[in-house]
Amino acid sequence: MKLIVGLWNPWIEYAKTRHNIWFMIVDDFVDREKLGIRAYDNKRKWEMFEANIDGLSKWQINQKIFFLKPMEFMNRSWWAVGALVNFYKIDSKDILVIHDDIDLPMSKIQLKLWWSSGGHNWLKDIIAVLDTPNFRRLRVGIGRPADQNDVADYVLHPFTQEEKNLIDDKSNEIQKYIHEFLEK
Repeated sequence: MKLIVGLWNPWIEYAKTRHNIWFMIVDDFVDREKLGIRAYDNKRKWEMFEANIDGLSKWQINQKIFFLKPMEFMNRSWWAVGALVNFYKIDSKDILVIHDDIDLPMSKIQLKLWWSSGGHNWLKDIIAVLDTPNFRRLRVGIGRPADQNDVADYVLHPFTQEEKNLIDDKSNEIQKYIHEFLEK
């Protein structure tokens, strides 16, 4: 089993913001590959796509893949990750967390394996609930605001058209990283 998690803030006013880039990535991947059934679980407060890969040569045969979108603010995402991982007994090496990163320039993509939280509280919480830092992270750069005092405002605003174009140009590279994760 594999788990791909997108961290975000779930309300409509945040849908196209820099902070929610990972949900855009997960949705794009699921749509491109024509995978899974979107299911919202009101009790658990998550949206999940579940795909059973059976007989496709591009990924392992008979593999179940979960795409998890916690429907909580990012700093509460750890709960959904822990619940799903514990229920299905998913090994931490089979988890990919996709998130934005203001420490990377706009549209820079970086795959990290078995890495620290890098100071991100929501990653610290996921590490704590999994009891290990041994999972993969796909960091997508959103750059830093010119005024360091405006970080919260910056991440919660939509991309400019130029930024959106930069991210769109990286779409195939992002898809490649997700495919590589699924093939391992």
